[in-house]
Amino acid sequence: MAKRQRATTTMSLSEAKARLDDLVKRGRAHLYKPIAIAEILFRNRVQKDVDLATLQEYRRKSYEWCRQIAKELYGRAPDLNSRYWDQMFDAGKLPPAAMVSLGDINRRNGGIVEAYVYGILLDRIAGILRIIESVHPDKAKEFDLSVFLSLFEEDKRFRRSVDKAYEIVVYALFNTVTKHLDAKVTLCVDENSDVLRDFEEFARLVLGVDRNHPRIEQPARLYRIGTANAADAGLDMWANFGPAVQVKHVSLTPHNFETISDRSRAEKLIIVCKSMEAKTISAVAHQLGLGDNLRGVITEKDLSRWYGLACGPKYCDSLGKDLLESVLNELSLEFPLTNNAQTETVHRFLERRGYDLTRLTGEWAIPE
Repeated sequence: MAKRQRATTTMSLSEAKARLDDLVKRGRAHLYKPIAIAEILFRNRVQKDVDLATLQEYRRKSYEWCRQIAKELYGRAPDLNSRYWDQMFDAGKLPPAAMVSLGDINRRNGGIVEAYVYGILLDRIAGILRIIESVHPDKAKEFDLSVFLSLFEEDKRFRRSVDKAYEIVVYALFNTVTKHLDAKVTLCVDENSDVLRDFEEFARLVLGVDRNHPRIEQPARLYRIGTANAADAGLDMWANFGPAVQVKHVSLTPHNFETISDRSRAEKLIIVCKSMEAKTISAVAHQLGLGDNLRGVITEKDLSRWYGLACGPKYCDSLGKDLLESVLNELSLEFPLTNNAQTETVHRFLERRGYDLTRLTGEWAIPE
């Protein structure tokens, strides 16, 4: 069994707190990593079963502690890459020396660092609620896509979540318009095929057809690929009618276009981005041999035009209303603490822990 190594270096409280604040700043709205830090400090302070100087005692365990709290607060637990998680304790971030410093002030002040993290979480909840309250399905004519996205871009608490907001507005638009087009997808096989006769059970289980029902029809739909928190270049949406959709809140350049296309194996690919270098992208697509696989590139100008049409006088009470209801639904899935029941759960959790947020003043005041 490997010998557990204890930290022998020290770190000033100001440096340790600065690193914690950087972790908060870089985190998405769920604050999974800061919550993990708070839970490590809680166990050190209350249960006294964690030595903060010994990384092996909490590096991996902290992931499960975070999952437990997230399940209680959010109603679901995160699934994150182990290396992505371990990076939190790298030398340039929050190594044991920083944890020891934070643990000392936390024990001497009744869990003030823990309260600080959860106070920031409540502040995030309040901010997201204000964003959600700006979306009114019954007032679709007042909705402005650029204004909505700016609420994420201009608020430093949510800049890390703007890509998710972008995915949400793209998905809501694509799926709502597809529904209102009443688009159908048909799958059919040759009922007299020998392959169907021999593989009928397979066809029934995998394709939903058999010799008595060789043709099925279903609504055309799009689906988001989860709500992952680590950045990735994988698919953001797939459709039951063929194309895969990648949504990137960046200006498309030859470099990141190649990165995106290399990760996709779809026969048809649609890319949604802020803007693109049209001539260059066309040339790069040809060089990469995508050919007809790239169905098209959609920019933020296209999205704004379509949102304006959907929420305009002609469609505001039908398609526009459904569109904004879809936006709200996806926001609630992405940010689960935006419903009253879950918010109350957080308040009960803080009361149970005995966190007094009025003590968060001075250097421990919630950042503006």
